[in-house]
Amino acid sequence: MEDQVPSSNIPQETGSYYQSPEGPRFQNPAEFAAAQQQVAQQTPPMPDFQEMRRLALEQAIQQVTQQPAPQAPVPQQVPNAQPPVQPYVEPEVKTVYVRRNLTLAEILVVFALASGLVLGVQGIWSFATDLLPRIEIREK
Repeated sequence: MEDQVPSSNIPQETGSYYQSPEGPRFQNPAEFAAAQQQVAQQTPPMPDFQEMRRLALEQAIQQVTQQPAPQAPVPQQVPNAQPPVQPYVEPEVKTVYVRRNLTLAEILVVFALASGLVLGVQGIWSFATDLLPRIEIREK
């Protein structure tokens, strides 16, 4: 246990210049700077988004101006000619029944209805058997 290095201290190997513990290590700052410049040269520069937008807008304008709007063909009118009548055909209706589980709201509604029905029947029975016999009818 005494040979273990605490997790807050990164073990020092032969080189102490590095970007991340898993990355390459360098012997001196000059090697580190050279590697940084080499990485900077390899990464492509950021694209110019304003120039890309301008080119896309020009291309869109060229496409719209080069293609004329499609013209709908005009049917020729024949005097006293009636258009052919096509009989109406009803599409076939195919009914598909899908079984699904009840949602939480539907379960709660079913529970409320069942509870109300049970309590209602018990209340009516209690009223009919307990309170109605106690009512007295008096004559004057």
